[in-house]
Amino acid sequence: MITLASMVKAEFDANIDAQIKDYADEKVKAGTWTEEEAFEKSNESFNNLLPEGLKTSDHYFLSIRNDERNVGYFWYYFAKEANNQKEAFIYNFLIFDEHRGKGYGKKALEELEKHVKKEGIKKLTLHVFGHNKRAIHLYNKMKFDTTDLVMSKHL
Repeated sequence: MITLASMVKAEFDANIDAQIKDYADEKVKAGTWTEEEAFEKSNESFNNLLPEGLKTSDHYFLSIRNDERNVGYFWYYFAKEANNQKEAFIYNFLIFDEHRGKGYGKKALEELEKHVKKEGIKKLTLHVFGHNKRAIHLYNKMKFDTTDLVMSKHL
């Protein structure tokens, strides 16, 4: 059974370096950053977004658990739209490699929806890299709508 639990500092500390590296790698794959600059820019982005780490205001970190074993995590932010509707933006969602392909992603998103609804959230938003076909497939299956699309062509 998939459950969500507030991430403790030890879990945050264990995952943050991997998140910074993964984001740098994704930006390189997307062609946004060069390999030489990627880690520094990623680290800067994380420091700007999370000046107080795990305790940064309005940012929430949840461990995804299957029978008490961590299988992944969410990082989301509470925001408000122009019409003052409460919204959550998912900054990061990861199912660890060894737990992929077991349906945990779908179940975790269902649990997150229940979790944020209790907080009065009316809308979940996220960003996904265009090359991440597996994630795009999951988000489409979960009824996320494409709201913006940036395309590029290498010449």
